[in-house]
Amino acid sequence: MPLRYPAFANKQVRQAASNSPPMRQGARGGGVAILQAALIDLGYPMPVSTRKTGIPDGVYGRETKAKVIAFQAKQSLVKDGIAARRTFNRLDAVMMKKTSMPLPKPAPPPPLPTSRDYKIGTTDPTIRPDPGAGAWNSVATTMTARVQKQLILEILPPRSASAALVIGDDAAHHLKHYMDNTERKLTIDLEGMIEEVRTAKMRFHNEVNQAKAFVEQLAVGEHRITSKMAEGARNRKSENGNWFFAIGGYSTWGKGLARVKKDASGRREYELDFEYKFFDRYNWDGGKAAEIFGITITDQFMGEFHRQGLAREYDCVGSIKRKLRWKDGEAIPAQQLLPASKR
Repeated sequence: MPLRYPAFANKQVRQAASNSPPMRQGARGGGVAILQAALIDLGYPMPVSTRKTGIPDGVYGRETKAKVIAFQAKQSLVKDGIAARRTFNRLDAVMMKKTSMPLPKPAPPPPLPTSRDYKIGTTDPTIRPDPGAGAWNSVATTMTARVQKQLILEILPPRSASAALVIGDDAAHHLKHYMDNTERKLTIDLEGMIEEVRTAKMRFHNEVNQAKAFVEQLAVGEHRITSKMAEGARNRKSENGNWFFAIGGYSTWGKGLARVKKDASGRREYELDFEYKFFDRYNWDGGKAAEIFGITITDQFMGEFHRQGLAREYDCVGSIKRKLRWKDGEAIPAQQLLPASKR
């Protein structure tokens, strides 16, 4: 049967659990470290294997074999000191019973209103993030989670470019910020997301058009305008895997300084110093999975780091600005919608 304990989402562990090959004395690697950590979490201390750094060394030596035998004896298994299918299945069941915690129900994708109005003013709309994985540092820290965090950090920039190649540079950067466990805000590459994701570009253009329609109703003069409410959108994996894993669902809105005047013939002219704003809460609440060089990353698996205080959810923010000019009855020139570097 497939293993359910999130920390066992490791290629070496999965192979051992299917006897291809099982783990035995002499084996080495991250999977061995996960096995050692699970046994420690169950009350089988390994002072020799953890004496250098405080976490398991990933070496299947005599101490590890002895602890496997002790576990097998307690579970009425064959006491051979080999971690194979029956041993891992029993270990998986015991770890699930000891540490499992149901995930909160994931929030549905943000609704996409069919219309939107602006208002006079500068106050940004209220943003209500989804619940995420729960309270930070709300459950006991396990050795298996500590080992898994170390294995992930070893494949993330700046130590390695592996994750950037598999899930994308922005996704790897955002994941590293999560694992840094600081809760500091992260300013995303909003220009890059709009350029690389078709629906993100459509959302930006729609926001500009909504602001344009509102400005054209204003009286001659200068006006501060802001969206009445934020509008939701979502990066989908089929469009761009990098931004799907980096952000997923998010909220955007617009604001700016509008100037309405008339030319010598009485035709109305418009100027809008427009700002497009972005917000998302980087969290793990269901619906994503990726494998990076033998490590399967799922929402439950990543959310456990937050609950155990080993990583921390944080706010992603972003903003881009455009100077827009047009006349009554005209569209905004497409070139004005591009970043300065693309004009």
